[in-house]
Amino acid sequence: MKDANRFLLSVPEHHLAARKARKKTRGWQCPGICIFLAISAISATGCAKSPSLLATPPAPSLAAGDAKLDLPASTPFAGVWTSCKGTDAAEQCSRYLLLQRGKRICGTWSYFASGDSYEGRVIAEVMSPLEARRRRVCGRPGSETRTECDTGWEAIDRPLRLCSGKLDDLDGNDGCGFADYERAEDKGRSLQELASQPWVQACLSHKEARL
Repeated sequence: MKDANRFLLSVPEHHLAARKARKKTRGWQCPGICIFLAISAISATGCAKSPSLLATPPAPSLAAGDAKLDLPASTPFAGVWTSCKGTDAAEQCSRYLLLQRGKRICGTWSYFASGDSYEGRVIAEVMSPLEARRRRVCGRPGSETRTECDTGWEAIDRPLRLCSGKLDDLDGNDGCGFADYERAEDKGRSLQELASQPWVQACLSHKEARL
């Protein structure tokens, strides 16, 4: 009877020992799987390159007109010049839009007279830091030119002078008493648009004869 009881008591202990053994085995299996997964993840990370190294993102492009036009001090004639003498209406002001590369000046002119607007193109040559000579002009026929730009250029010899920060374009004036073109801010980015025109690029490269 005692042997039987001992056997009955030993059965739970046997099962308990077996359960502990299985639990212990599962405990070892789980870390093994975790370690395997961890090693696999580390290996995959080590083999893969960072997205920033796989491809360099393209530099953002500038929209037309976003780039700021550089007008260094060595190009004193370049800029927007306006003369509003005798008028309070901005659209009736006389204007020069000028770009300069070395001794070459290329740009446009415009003025308002007798109820009409006149405009055209101009090419000038720098003679000194304060004086240039207009050599070619074209545009709507009027007091400035007789030649339309779609037919060619008109040869002229007329001044452009810098006088105490102002621009003078009058003939027969050796002084600066009549300089009334003042440098203005290019709010409309007109110089940027001017620089992009093929005829201006050709002019600044001394290729205007091919226009």
